[in-house]
Amino acid sequence: MTPRPESLEVWTYQIPMRVRFEHARAGRSTSTGLLVRLALDDGAVGWGEGIPRDYVTGETLESAVEIIRRVYADRLLADAPLAAPPVEGDGVVHNAAWCACELAYLDAVGKSREVRVADMLARELGLKPHRRLRRVSAILSSGSAAKVRRSLRLMRLLAFRDYKLKVGKDADQDEANLAECHRQLGRGLRRRRGPTRRTLRVDANGAWDLDEAVRRAESLARWGVIAVEQPLAKGNEAALAELRRRTSVPIMLDESLLTIPGAERLVRGGQVDFFNIRVSKNGGLVQSLKLAQLAHRSGVDFQLGCMVGETGILSAAGRIFLELAGRRARFSEGSYGRFLLRADVTRERLSFGYGGFVRAMTGPGLGVHVLPRKVRAVARRVLKIEYP
Repeated sequence: MTPRPESLEVWTYQIPMRVRFEHARAGRSTSTGLLVRLALDDGAVGWGEGIPRDYVTGETLESAVEIIRRVYADRLLADAPLAAPPVEGDGVVHNAAWCACELAYLDAVGKSREVRVADMLARELGLKPHRRLRRVSAILSSGSAAKVRRSLRLMRLLAFRDYKLKVGKDADQDEANLAECHRQLGRGLRRRRGPTRRTLRVDANGAWDLDEAVRRAESLARWGVIAVEQPLAKGNEAALAELRRRTSVPIMLDESLLTIPGAERLVRGGQVDFFNIRVSKNGGLVQSLKLAQLAHRSGVDFQLGCMVGETGILSAAGRIFLELAGRRARFSEGSYGRFLLRADVTRERLSFGYGGFVRAMTGPGLGVHVLPRKVRAVARRVLKIEYP
């Protein structure tokens, strides 16, 4: 019998970043998000994390805390709390808030049972864990060609294989940055296989209209780009099928991909080639893995994405996703850890290694230990609920 929740706490955090990260929709030098601590009546404690972004799901830190207080805290008392999808309404999909609660629940139950979350979900969803090394991508912030040049040199020293460049409204700047990528990676971009093969994709974060996206696609193909992420703004999905007909570069969707019903509509409408699945953005591990299953059934490629500034909790969740998605995940992102953040909340340092490689999680629950003193250093408690 699964122990009952005894108490739930919500903490909001602010963690300084080592570098300012910029893209077409935002720039940030501080990571903000929320942590959920769930204590069970047998003494087990689990932690979860969500990163609300109003331009993605419509959530804010305040709305996330409120939906947890009003809805999600009670949902964790249900016999099957993971069965229901996240709450939607008034233009908001409360995915990040539910992600934090779901991960805390899975972590607590896993630690109570002394079993890994990957093994729990494998049985629940009919999946097979694949405990092998995986590579994450190098992500290049938008900015001057000199900035991209420096970042590329560092990433090449670390022997990354896959690269993603942020692009936006400044076509000349993007051309200069693409030229720099091609100068440093060009020979590898032309190889189809082998240890020196490299890949390049771009992310527009919805900065273009249809005509601009068609014009940009010609340039992207010339520079060897293999996919363009979110070329059109969220809400302009109706134009995606036309864009696919008029261009040859595969389209990956991120901000437009929030729910399973929404993903099914995009597939039926012929509007997508790639899913960018992010655990926080898509409402936790269960919803994210179901999206991956949908992509596989539909013949759509997918990748694991990440939110800028994830702590070790979401990094661990991402590795669990990769373990269960197996080779089907075309690309993966995340596990930047202390390479990007000046502080973290886990005892483990979940940063990628040389080559961008990351390992599977091995301990019970999510496989990480959240240290209360580290939480108190970067976060403040904004909600506590004692269950009757």
